[in-house]
Amino acid sequence: MNSAFINRKAVGSCAGKVRTALQSGWYMVILLTAAQVVSYIDRFLPSLLIAPIKTDLGLSDFQVGLLLGPAFGVFYVLMGLPMGWMADRFSRRGILAAGITIWCCMTAAASLARGFPALFAARLGVGLGEAAIAPCAVSLVSDRFPRQRRARALSVFMSGTFLGAGIAFLLGGPLVHAIAGLPVMTVPLLGELRAWQLSFLIVGLPGLVLALLMFTFAEPERQDRAVDADSGLQGGQASIAQALRFILKRWRTFGVLFVGSAACVTMGSLAFWNATLFQRSFGWNVRDMGIATGILFLTGGPLGTGLGIWLTNRWIRLGRKDATLRALLVGLLIAVPGFAAYPMMPSAPLAIAALFFAFVGQAMAAAAGPASLTLIAPGQIKSQATAVYYLVISISGQLIGPPPVGWMTDLFGDPARLGWAMSIEALVIGVTALTVLSLGMPAYRAGVVAVEKMIAKGD
Repeated sequence: MNSAFINRKAVGSCAGKVRTALQSGWYMVILLTAAQVVSYIDRFLPSLLIAPIKTDLGLSDFQVGLLLGPAFGVFYVLMGLPMGWMADRFSRRGILAAGITIWCCMTAAASLARGFPALFAARLGVGLGEAAIAPCAVSLVSDRFPRQRRARALSVFMSGTFLGAGIAFLLGGPLVHAIAGLPVMTVPLLGELRAWQLSFLIVGLPGLVLALLMFTFAEPERQDRAVDADSGLQGGQASIAQALRFILKRWRTFGVLFVGSAACVTMGSLAFWNATLFQRSFGWNVRDMGIATGILFLTGGPLGTGLGIWLTNRWIRLGRKDATLRALLVGLLIAVPGFAAYPMMPSAPLAIAALFFAFVGQAMAAAAGPASLTLIAPGQIKSQATAVYYLVISISGQLIGPPPVGWMTDLFGDPARLGWAMSIEALVIGVTALTVLSLGMPAYRAGVVAVEKMIAKGD
């Protein structure tokens, strides 16, 4: 009797702990980070398959640049704002589940591509699905954590970008190398698939499990609603027009953040060319490059995120309103020299060393961006402001980032000049962003103070 009573009590206690864990904010952050990881694995996969795709489909470097940038970025950019509008009104868990389902299915659908148009269309679908994650996730985390603790949670979520990219390269590189020698396989219902097509199928389908897990945490109550007569915010729901009006009236505050984060993403998009760079410059195969780059992502990313969190918390304790934007600036100060130097290094070890510093700085800057945004965007437009933020940085990173590198390489008339093209882009983008951030810091501080006053009126 006593044993049965103790067992029932233990089971009840265990069930209570499980319920508490499922309701905690950090459980939600872990799931959202996992979704971010999967999204970046699917996003980076084509960069590992450039060589076989280019050979089988007869693509130019410019077409490869289109696949790595605009093919994903068009719908990712165009659908971000509608996704943000929905996330400010409807279940963010449901929107996330639908988005995950779409992008995983479209990643798998790339296995059926027999030419450039079909593969381009599949990548468009991946961008459509992934357009849901940022507006929903940033809004969920912001509503679950108070303003002073928000930066840490959002930094953990943003670390998923480096974890995902790291896993894609670390495991994807050896996987691609292992199946590269496989003969054409006949898959029931799908027909003949080459090795690179099989890679899309293997990577795409498992992520569907995450879509179901989005319904295992509670959706937090919406916070930080503000009152602002100039843009028409009254504490309730806000239209896209009101959100855009709020941002445009404070273009200096938002602009400095957008420029800094856009530069971070644009320089980060150079990694899409790493497989080709290391093959052309140092004779590395996909497996060796994937392992090295994956280790860099998995070490430099967490190190940069942790350093950014430490600096941000330190500046918050000192009462600095621009703590998160300062972390972004410091991150770029580390990242820009690394991104400009590594493509020009005379040996692979030196290139890897420079790339490590670039990843540390990029991780700091990437984590600070969304955290900075949540301090200047009221609650009722947070998802829409996040969508605008990702719209701007995606136009830069996805639509502008990779293609100019391919265009400059074709213009030089020598594939070995790929490194020159990458370094030129990193220097132009990086120096411009550092200048804008340094001059725009006062405008951002004023914006944070103004939103805090608006929120006080809305409470």
